[in-house]
Amino acid sequence: MTETVRRSAADSVIVIGRTALPVIAPDSTVAGGFEAMLAASIRTLRNATHHSEPGRPETVHRFRVGLRRLRSLLSAFRTILPNDERRALGARLGALGKQYSRAREWDVFLSSTLRPMAEALADEPAILELDACAREARRRALPEGANFEASVNEVAAAIDVAAWLHYPRPEFADLWQQYLKDFAGELLTKRHRRLRKRLKAVDLDHQPSFHQLRIQVKKTRYPIEMFRNLFDEKGVDDYLDRVIGVQDALGHLNDALIARELLSDLPLSSRSQGLASGWLAREIEACRAGFPAAAKKLRKATPFWE
Repeated sequence: MTETVRRSAADSVIVIGRTALPVIAPDSTVAGGFEAMLAASIRTLRNATHHSEPGRPETVHRFRVGLRRLRSLLSAFRTILPNDERRALGARLGALGKQYSRAREWDVFLSSTLRPMAEALADEPAILELDACAREARRRALPEGANFEASVNEVAAAIDVAAWLHYPRPEFADLWQQYLKDFAGELLTKRHRRLRKRLKAVDLDHQPSFHQLRIQVKKTRYPIEMFRNLFDEKGVDDYLDRVIGVQDALGHLNDALIARELLSDLPLSSRSQGLASGWLAREIEACRAGFPAAAKKLRKATPFWE
């Protein structure tokens, strides 16, 4: 389940999917690692949108993922950054990504719900109605005048002038000089414990509990990818595979639940509405049934950083 990982010797980076992460030396300090990761996050965000058409689903997705990874970086290093400034920047990045959340939801509806329906029910006329209505809703959801490159330039400029991201405040000076591997181990231990606790207690029918688990899974996955070359590759891959298994299970369930909500926004005939509702009910049931196995597998994972 892990994404394809490759190394680029020329750039000294690890590429995971479309994300370029710097290769960090084992004896790096927190300051050195954070600086390299921050620069890599901006490069990834730029690459995700450079010369891309704003309306393309892939562009919207890569832009949102780039912002999410940047926010994750700020969260991972929260103990060495001033709280108010970090929260303000995180909120700014979150608001920027949220502008495209509805368009992304329709993209997922079209690819993950409607496409499989069309393949399974090739001669069903209702599919054409569903497709036309969903595409029109997606068109309306995309912010008018969307300009990803301008948005990325604004984010890069805000980060460039934020001195607190480049130089430690006096109260954090010692923390910036500690070994990055020690910092990473402490962070991953905390997130591992919180994740196991939420996995054990989650109620998939309780929206806040379900939502908090999805957040905790992402908060565990992204730091693992950030720090992966500091630890044994085999151990990282095994643990990360289990994390992604749970993230996929939760993501598919979330996509189906949102798709069910989106249906109410479409002016559909009763046949189209009933057909899609039945399809999604089956998908939701299948996702719920598959989650416990993925959760159990992750709960039994061995921490690779200890």
